[in-house]
Amino acid sequence: MNKRFFVMALSLLALFTINVSKADAQSCPVEGYGVRVPVPVDRNLQSQIEVTYFTTDDPNALLSEKAGINRTGSYLNINTNQFVARLSALQNSGLASIKKRQSATTFLGELAELNLERSPNGNNARMVNASLSSNSLGYLSTLNRQTEVVVYRGSAGDGEYYRVKLLSWFVDVTAKGGQKNVDFDANVLLKPGQTAVFKLRSDAEIQRNGSARSYIAVTMRSVNSASMARK
Repeated sequence: MNKRFFVMALSLLALFTINVSKADAQSCPVEGYGVRVPVPVDRNLQSQIEVTYFTTDDPNALLSEKAGINRTGSYLNINTNQFVARLSALQNSGLASIKKRQSATTFLGELAELNLERSPNGNNARMVNASLSSNSLGYLSTLNRQTEVVVYRGSAGDGEYYRVKLLSWFVDVTAKGGQKNVDFDANVLLKPGQTAVFKLRSDAEIQRNGSARSYIAVTMRSVNSASMARK
């Protein structure tokens, strides 16, 4: 009798532990890959950012691939002046090409939509602010890449740094239809005067550009009060 009671008690304890674990997991918000989680918008502060899409024929530029592309890093935090100097040197050497550069001013926590558009005449692509509410083939056919950037205050432990959330889709359109695939999802710390450089290494991106490597660079120019930004 005692042995049977002991076995039943263990079974009930195991069941209770499993249920508690499930409850804890459900009660804790988890941010999945490629999921945009809204953050509060602070209309008292505005951030000024600059996004640069560029490609380079040097696989070791900014982020080295000496260990192989599958083992190389995909993110670099660099001083903005150093970034501009390196990119200019690559351009002057004929090793880099800027597809488009665009600035945006948003409230902290507000979404900036920065999309790379297909050029109808086959020249360099250009950026547009396109509505995310449209999923039609006509809308997708204009895009090479769709990117969202949000700047916001994180925890007190971040100090003088701000959180920069980047979510970017590879857009592919064929005669059979169009599709979007999230291939970069990052949340990094930046402060004014710094640039976050992201190397796009997905199979689709490499197939599209061949030996050239594609990058997205997000430069944080400033964070000011909304009243100062309007002046």
